[in-house]
Amino acid sequence: MTGVRLILSGNGPGELTGWIAPVARAAKRLASEAGTPLRITLALSPSQFAGGRELEVVRAWQLFDEVIPPAAVVRLAFGAGGDGQDGPGALVHLGGDLSISGRLAARLRVPAAALAETTLIARRHQLFRRIFAVSSGVADRLAGLAVPAGKITVSGDPRSDAFAEAPRIAASSERGRPVLSLMPGSRDRFFAVMTPYLTAAADAMEHLGVRARVNVIVSEFLSPSTVDRVRAEVAQDHPGLDITWVGREPWTAVGFSDLVITIPGTNTLELAMLGVPFAVVVEEEALHVAPLEGMAEWIARIPALGPAFRRAAARGVLRRLKYVALPNARAGRMVVPEWVGRWTPEDLAKRVADLLNDPARREAIAAELRGLGLRTPGAAEHVAAGALAMAERMS
Repeated sequence: MTGVRLILSGNGPGELTGWIAPVARAAKRLASEAGTPLRITLALSPSQFAGGRELEVVRAWQLFDEVIPPAAVVRLAFGAGGDGQDGPGALVHLGGDLSISGRLAARLRVPAAALAETTLIARRHQLFRRIFAVSSGVADRLAGLAVPAGKITVSGDPRSDAFAEAPRIAASSERGRPVLSLMPGSRDRFFAVMTPYLTAAADAMEHLGVRARVNVIVSEFLSPSTVDRVRAEVAQDHPGLDITWVGREPWTAVGFSDLVITIPGTNTLELAMLGVPFAVVVEEEALHVAPLEGMAEWIARIPALGPAFRRAAARGVLRRLKYVALPNARAGRMVVPEWVGRWTPEDLAKRVADLLNDPARREAIAAELRGLGLRTPGAAEHVAAGALAMAERMS
């Protein structure tokens, strides 16, 4: 094989850090070991879960030879230029709209594969030559939905390789005050609403006799102006709070935590893989910034409808969901606490303090998370190797 082009399609902070980056790194390593020239293109597909800084962030990673912005991806997928490509290649769908990834692969005349963590792909499986299932359970369900078993392979979840160097550290409370990490989201609108709320709860714990060291995990996808504004607000409102704003090596800081408080999202699965005890908070007063699936998200962005529509739609989603934390949904039972409702910071402080004062319960949560078997090291290499093999068959 003379050289290949690998196109990775997806968008949004969780997909970029948890799936796309590990697969890209694995592909580079495999190609280097084989002595094969490799060009990696990232196609940032349109996504309602993107925060707006994805293009800037991924370019700074210097991991991709080319990054195609969302608008250009749509133009290319629907026939505006870029017809075909030189040499062998393959596309891997790693999040976003399945149809756009399928159309993009057809336009570039390369075979397409897709990573699947749900059965949603069953309706679009004809677009893909190969499907990488994150678990045997997903693979079995896809086969039961008439997806040909021959195109399904169990790869594991590449998120397992996203923080391979961040092992779980022994309980830091043994070294003094407990460490509480707060994960208020990787998009500006969530961070701006949830950080003041969560830090207010952390401050309120001191009145309950629990004085923790607090980490606020600051995603690289947040805009610096939003982070600066929120930090100033927290400093003014809670001057005595022992707080560290963590922007570098966040998973190392999380690994040192006795407890993490987070919002729903991909991070709940990553925390479960790391084996860190955590709880998920859905404060219903903050539903006006909640993301929505599909067309509902775009309707919610219409100024005349705005927050009211988003709140109503989000409440409808909550009523239908049995679990809001991904590891609970995977396990089919309540492994980590889910606090859904209207909670004042003082209400939340009591719940958090109870967990920090109960090391046996926290360790039981961590043990259950480890027992779920969600972490599958080597998954990113499995996906990358499969994609490169598809491309090789073109040569």
